[in-house]
Amino acid sequence: QWVLSYGSLPKIYTALKEKRMREVQDLLRAYVITYLREEVKAEALVRNLQGFQNFLDVAVAQFSEQVNFSAVSRDCQVALTTAREYYSILEDTLIGFFLYPHRKGERKRMSQQPKFYFFDNGVTRALLGSLQDPPTPLEQGRLFEQWVVQEIVRLNDYHQKDWKLSFWRTSHGAEVDIVITRSTKVLYAIDCKCKRRPSAADLSGLRSFQESHPDVPCVVVAPVAQSYRLSFARVLPPDILLSELA
Repeated sequence: QWVLSYGSLPKIYTALKEKRMREVQDLLRAYVITYLREEVKAEALVRNLQGFQNFLDVAVAQFSEQVNFSAVSRDCQVALTTAREYYSILEDTLIGFFLYPHRKGERKRMSQQPKFYFFDNGVTRALLGSLQDPPTPLEQGRLFEQWVVQEIVRLNDYHQKDWKLSFWRTSHGAEVDIVITRSTKVLYAIDCKCKRRPSAADLSGLRSFQESHPDVPCVVVAPVAQSYRLSFARVLPPDILLSELA
């Protein structure tokens, strides 16, 4: 729960263990201010810092969701090329990253827009200005998904797995949060559910994916006490999934 709300930066984690919550919030706010002042303004990455701040407000409100670049540029009142450039700045300064749709052999009926994730949940909530409030159920689900994606990205980088990570979504809305591929082989299809007991009703995305990928292992990762099988999929706690992937 702490990681979902406040992230896992080393200083934050230490303060959380000692229950110094005010310090946690102050550190996260300072991180965001320092980022804007030193990384963006001091390096002259953008000409209009206020415009970038407006963009950041829009981008963070859509974390873990697909990015409609045209809508972002309209909401920020900047050119489409500028909106794309701003996302590149977030990538270049390691504040966030894109996850692109899995398209192999299915381009005609697949969604084309990427998702954008921030590198840390605490920084995300500091940017949102929501550190003092507990996450809503909807926000919890998005934070859980973002955290799982963050951990798999880090595991891939640290162990040099050479995975290609993507998500799968049809034009009709069926979705799987994470697809792990190496070379031409799809290794895993993983859906994130922030539920204590996922049920068969939570398998709709994976079920659609399995129709075209019947041999790919399907996993639901959720904050469950122990692993169990649910129809064609396995339900795994995050630590078990990450241990298996490592």
